[in-house]
Amino acid sequence: MNKLIISFFVLFSSSLVSQIDIDWIKLRDVYYKSEYREDVDGYYQTPYFGKSVEELDNKEVRITGFMLTLSPDEDIYVLSQNPYADCFFCGYGGPESAIELRLKPGHESFLMDELVTVTGRLELNRIDISSGVYIMHEATAIKD
Repeated sequence: MNKLIISFFVLFSSSLVSQIDIDWIKLRDVYYKSEYREDVDGYYQTPYFGKSVEELDNKEVRITGFMLTLSPDEDIYVLSQNPYADCFFCGYGGPESAIELRLKPGHESFLMDELVTVTGRLELNRIDISSGVYIMHEATAIKD
């Protein structure tokens, strides 16, 4: 019985430790270069990530920001450094100031601009021009 309790504790505590706390300043370590892409027959701003961000690719991370409920019926959510009125779509910041969220099924509902802390696996998106530069998979959000 003691081994079972110890095993549970080790698994539980290691999953907590494995999450990396990040902030929006860290995610700014990216620059863009205009490159021609045959698949879209045009030029595209390809992101190039700095070393500190590269180390986060496919890692479990945690970050706090504003929930943008772009289309809740279609499960389209974005975590933003800024509230909706000041998001990068409106000219403040860049694509690195938002994370496209792929929330786990059964998540609760959110209000626009609700402050939340989100945990999930961060993907650095270099290819898919229809998605954000940052995508968080299997994300869970907790209201602050």
